[in-house]
Amino acid sequence: MNKLLIIVFILTLSCSPREGEQKTGLLSYFFNISDTENAGVNDVVGFYGGYCEYSIGSSFNARKSDTKYFELKISKSEGLAKYADNLGFVANNVAYRFYRNLNKEERQEYTHINPIIVLPENTENKFEISTWELEIVDQKMVFVDSIVNIIRQKKFDDLRPMLNDSSLVSYDKNELIENLKKYDSQFGNVTDEGFRIFGYSFRPLNDKGDDILFIVGVIMRDIQANEFTVAVNPYSEKKEILLLRYEM
Repeated sequence: MNKLLIIVFILTLSCSPREGEQKTGLLSYFFNISDTENAGVNDVVGFYGGYCEYSIGSSFNARKSDTKYFELKISKSEGLAKYADNLGFVANNVAYRFYRNLNKEERQEYTHINPIIVLPENTENKFEISTWELEIVDQKMVFVDSIVNIIRQKKFDDLRPMLNDSSLVSYDKNELIENLKKYDSQFGNVTDEGFRIFGYSFRPLNDKGDDILFIVGVIMRDIQANEFTVAVNPYSEKKEILLLRYEM
C-alpha cells in the first residue's frame, strides 16, 4: 500500500486598506516564516491587495517525488475580477513575486509555489507552479532588466544585435529601433523601479517541445508607464530577444 502524508501549517495575513493590519492563525504561535518569506507575501499583497492566507505543506508519496510547497490564497481583491479569463497568468505572477524574495536555501527547499485565486463569487482556483519553472523566469528577468536599463540610458542601438527578427514573427528591427528613439520621450524617464512584472507564460513554439517564454509588464516612467513584453528562449543562455512589444 502506498502511503501519502500531507502536513500543512496555516497563517493568515490581512492586507486591508488600513496599512499594517494583520491577522494570524493559531499556528502562528508555534512557528514563524522567515523574513524573506514574509517579504514574498508582502510583495503579493502589496500588488493585489485584499487578503492573503498562506500555508506550508509537504507530501510524501511512494509513487512520486516528495514535494514541499508554499501556498498563497488570495481573496477579497477588487483587482482580481478583471483577470477572471486569464487566472493562470495571475497565478504565475503571484508565485513569481513570492519566489523572487526567497534566499538560495529556501529556493532549493520548496518544490512548488501554489497560488489559490478566490474570485468575488468565492470560487477557488488552484494552481501548482514548480520552483524549477520560477527559477528559469527569475534568470530571464535579469536579461529583461538589462534591456530596460539600455532603454533607461537611451542607448537604443545596443538592442540591435539582441533582436532576432526572424525566429517568431517577421518584423524590421531597424524600424523598431528608430521608433523607440522617436517615441520614447513621450513617456518620460525610466524610474528606479524600472520594469514591473505583471506575469509570464510559456507557449509552445513547435511540436518538437520547444517553448517561448513571454514576460509581460510595464516600464515605470516619470510621465506615463508603457506596456512592455519580451519573448525569449527559456532554455538558451544567449542574450537574444525573439520578440519585443513596446507600446508606442
